[in-house]
Amino acid sequence: MNLNSKKLSDVQADESKIQIGIRRVGVSDIPKIIRRKRFGEYNELSAKIDVYVDLLPSKRGIHMSRNLEAINEVIATLTGEVISDCEELCAQIAEKILSIQPGATNAEVKLTADYEMETYSEAVSRKKSSVHKLRAGALAQKNGDTVTITKIIGAEVEGTTVCPCSQELSKDFSKEKLTEEGFTKEQIDFVLENIPLASHNQRSKSILVLEQPRDAERVELEDIIGILETSMSSPTHEVLKRKDEQAVVLYAHQHPAFVEDVVRTILQKVAKRYINQPPETVICVKQINYESIHQHNAVAEVRTSLKELLEQLNGLEENENSQ
Repeated sequence: MNLNSKKLSDVQADESKIQIGIRRVGVSDIPKIIRRKRFGEYNELSAKIDVYVDLLPSKRGIHMSRNLEAINEVIATLTGEVISDCEELCAQIAEKILSIQPGATNAEVKLTADYEMETYSEAVSRKKSSVHKLRAGALAQKNGDTVTITKIIGAEVEGTTVCPCSQELSKDFSKEKLTEEGFTKEQIDFVLENIPLASHNQRSKSILVLEQPRDAERVELEDIIGILETSMSSPTHEVLKRKDEQAVVLYAHQHPAFVEDVVRTILQKVAKRYINQPPETVICVKQINYESIHQHNAVAEVRTSLKELLEQLNGLEENENSQ
């Protein structure tokens, strides 16, 4: 078909019949293969990218294709399409989007991808390889000629949690039965301290995301994954021989944790690891325990600034020292 139209209608630029602004409009789940180089090693990320902008009440729509063009253009200009910083990639896309979408003052870019890396497992006392979820992004806000960028970096990690309450109930039951059988208190204490007690456990998901000023010191994804994996009762392992399976189960039951415990442990580690980051850094933590004996799941979530977090932890230390 031969199309020789000299002028095509720009329907998106028409005036909206209903004058209501829209906070987020864009495209989601854009597939992209991204080559990433860190510490001299290359890996390919099969990423999904979401791009959003705000829309003026007077505008009927945004130019969706421009978002896709902006992503391709930014990736193509980054050192031969090899990137080292997913959050900076998102920041540049967000900047570009604001420059090509008429009237837009806010842009949001999200990037997710599976990310495989080696970590050390305390449960089996050696390294293991696992696939986690990378979360990167950027927020761009335009005020006159000034554009302020917030970079976002984080991860989702799966692990195992063991219920402390259920384990304590097993302890009460065991103590009662051992007493009935004539064991002494010293013997009972020895048994309870050395024999793992039954509890229900579940696969869990830990999420940690940091929102930072663009010029803040870089946060390494590997550090975030390390914090998350070591905050649950045990990390998950793809391949386990019988001896390793025994070690993982014993380790998990020696480190029981409520969903609330995991969130607080993550926050404590974040405060220690990133104490020199800007105080306005936003910390988002979410823990989901997929319950094994209930139909519901347990969830805990915190969104705070580094400044607020350090103030809470310092207040806790002062209270403990005064007691």
